[in-house]
Amino acid sequence: MTIDLIILGLVLLFAVAGAISGGAKQIANLVALAVAWYVSRKLGTYVGPKMAAALGGAPLLIGTVAGTMLVFITVLVAIRYALTYFLQRLFGGPDPDKRNVDGAIGFVLGGAKVALISYVVLSALVFAEQYIIVAGKRMGVSPKDSVSFGLARRYNLFEMTQFAAVKDMAAVAKVAGNPESARRMADNPAFKSLKQDPRFQRALSDKKLREALEKGDTQAALRSNLVLQLLQDPQFVARLGAAARASERGE
Repeated sequence: MTIDLIILGLVLLFAVAGAISGGAKQIANLVALAVAWYVSRKLGTYVGPKMAAALGGAPLLIGTVAGTMLVFITVLVAIRYALTYFLQRLFGGPDPDKRNVDGAIGFVLGGAKVALISYVVLSALVFAEQYIIVAGKRMGVSPKDSVSFGLARRYNLFEMTQFAAVKDMAAVAKVAGNPESARRMADNPAFKSLKQDPRFQRALSDKKLREALEKGDTQAALRSNLVLQLLQDPQFVARLGAAARASERGE
């Protein structure tokens, strides 16, 4: 619970600081957060392999997460400074009512900004703990009694966005491993395209990986560089999603 109290204290502290500094700066911060997250999602998969190589041949999973965070921070800082300068000139003035509204907006957005940043950081820590194994052991970074870490574990930002397609891959692998289901899906264009993709066939030819996918063990699947490479291909991910939805409809 200590970490929860620290986060709550930081939220309140930055809410007060936001009221003092004004809404212009807080709006700039939140817009910068949104833009940084969008750009980092798009560029993180491209930066990932280079980051993994720069880290001395680290696993692609670590490179992708590190690359995403690097792009996020770089874009966040650049957008924040540019937009703050513009909005402070726009909101500035002697009108006291305008200053009061600016302060109220700053209070709300100042706290929200810290809450969002905490969510991103906690999601990254929980993701690393669940999926990265060092010397046969998981990284133990999150206290079990923490409400904040519990929420990040249940609603993990990286699982829901950057690597969400692994669940579709597991669903398609189950269909491919079931002769009756595979026969029913044989005429589906997306499923047919996946079956003809040599990269997907190579993934299914790996016994341990195939078993993990068929069991729905996404944690084990995400430790495979082959799976991560496939999930970084937008066209492959689109076909996975289409095939998974078709299998749910029983087509």
